[in-house]
Amino acid sequence: MTIIDDLRQADTERRAAIVDGDANATSQYLADDLTWTHSSGKTDSKESFLAILRSGATVYHSLDVRDTQARQFGELCVMEGVIFGDITKDGIDKHMVNRFIAVWRRNGSKFKLHAWQSTGLS
Repeated sequence: MTIIDDLRQADTERRAAIVDGDANATSQYLADDLTWTHSSGKTDSKESFLAILRSGATVYHSLDVRDTQARQFGELCVMEGVIFGDITKDGIDKHMVNRFIAVWRRNGSKFKLHAWQSTGLS
């Protein structure tokens, strides 16, 4: 497997942990200095993102990516694409289609997500 294959696997596992509502498993993929910028413009840290996941205020039912491209720059990797998701936020069901960019860092065999930003397409 290539580094890009390993990155795609880490991203798949991260999304599965979020859909499972498993904040502890999700935490393993998030860097301590994470910046998570939602399509609304709101930005969360690792701790505030995990708090949202734990609270159940936002429930992720599905998260699928398409049209992804990934590039490696030394120990950093950038992944871009489109994410489709079904979520319930504050009791309201939503379907999201967002373009995203994610910055990952590889440390040994592990990847950590340092930055996420998405923009709504629909």
